[in-house]
Order: sequence, then C-alpha cells, then structure tokens
Amino acid sequence: MELQHFSHEHPLFFREFTANEDGGDEEACRCGGCSEVISGASYGCSRCEFFLHKLCAELPRELEHPTHPEHPLTLRVSKGCLCDVCDNDWRNFTYTCSLCNFDMDIICASATERKIDHPSHKHPLTPVRRTALLRCYACGHKHEGTWYQCTTCVHFWIHRDCASTRSTIERSDHVHPLTLSYTLPSRYTTFSVSCEICRKTLRRIYWVYYCGKCRYFIHVKCAPPEIGLPRYFDFSLPSRGKFLISLSLGTQSSRVSLVIQVSDVSSILHEF
Repeated sequence: MELQHFSHEHPLFFREFTANEDGGDEEACRCGGCSEVISGASYGCSRCEFFLHKLCAELPRELEHPTHPEHPLTLRVSKGCLCDVCDNDWRNFTYTCSLCNFDMDIICASATERKIDHPSHKHPLTPVRRTALLRCYACGHKHEGTWYQCTTCVHFWIHRDCASTRSTIERSDHVHPLTLSYTLPSRYTTFSVSCEICRKTLRRIYWVYYCGKCRYFIHVKCAPPEIGLPRYFDFSLPSRGKFLISLSLGTQSSRVSLVIQVSDVSSILHEF
C-alpha cells in the first residue's frame, strides 16, 4: 500500500512495527507527525528513515474546528510553535490559520474532531495524551503518548496504534486469513492457548488474531502482516566497481543487502 504525502518527497509504504518483549518498539522509530514512538500500523520511507503513524498520515489537510470558527485550518509541518489551545510547545504536524497566526497541535485538534466508534467498545472513544506509561487494554503492553479513552467508562483505554489494528491479516506461515478478536473466544478458554510466534500463554482479556479452523493464535503485537519485496528496484550506480545496497523492509529480520558488480552502466534494473 503506497501513499504520497505532502510532508515527504518520496512515496510512503504501509508497514507494521512490532513491540519487543519488554514493551518497547523494535527500532524506536518516531512519527514525523507527532514525534511519538511508533508501534503498529504506519507509513514510512525506509530510504530516509521517515515514518508516520497511520492515523497521522491520514489527517485531513484542511479542517474546520470550533476553537477557530473564523477560518479553515490547514495542516502543515511546523519547526516549532506554541499551541493556542493547550499552551504547550509543539513541532511537526500543526493545524494553522496563517491569517490569524493561530496554531493548534494535532492532539488538540483530534480531541474534539476525531472521536471514534471502535468495535471493541460500546461507547465512543476520545483521543487523549498521556505522559505516564499505561497498560493498553488491547495488547497488554505499556505505552505512553496518545490514547483513545472512553470518557463514560473512564478506565477503558487503547493505545492509538492498537486502535488502527486491521480486522484480518494474512501471513505466509499460515494457509488461512487470521481474524481479530477483542477477547480470546470463549470456546477456547477451557484449555491453555499459546501464541504461535512468541510461545507465551494468551490471556483471554487481550486482543488476538486467530484461525478457529486450525486453532492457530497470535498476539496482536506479534502478528504484523508480512511485507514482501517490491518486484523491481531502479538504482543509479557508479560507472565501475562494486556497490553495496542495503534494503530495509520494515523489521530488523527483513533486511537485504546486495553487492552488485558494475561495469560501463549507469543504471541497473534488478528483479527479485
């Protein structure tokens, strides 16, 4: 899945970050939109090491907001400003009115404009920002940053990355699609069930991907969709000698290095 985003010169490709066992992100990549660590669904340019949360990448370019009803606000990249709503310093993605010199960070913009109805919960969820580590009701890992919280139940919250988890995924190590369940289905709770990736026991209260036909289960944080190699790469190379190319495909385990012998050509179209 490819996205051409105004904030970056190259196309951004969909990818998933996975969490380490200690709850941290595998590469601690930060979002170019909100500066928070990314885990889960995102878009990125591995060439430039530029990444965006999926939700940040999908923010509208123009927004009408009740805190500034006079004019529409335009999404831009700020090198530094003071949010006129919360009075906090902010950089990167900012909603701005250039006529009024009005700036609003994307978290404040989301708080009133981007409540979501999520199938995991019966009430609408509101985006909030937390500086303390909290345990996510979806994956069981601890995160900080932006959450979706139920203001009716108060004690229900899921991290922003888990909120964008897809309802079905496919993996090369299993023949059937895996379906997302917001708890371990009750028919499987009479016996111990382990994640096929990390081999740890699944707790029934957390989200899980599973195939009921095969009794195959995976934690949501262990099961990002696998990203295949593009079929072609077009490289500009020196006229002679060897040239090393390292391709990052989203995780440390999917990194490919090529050494190409070049003679009297300026470009190679390489097929995988």
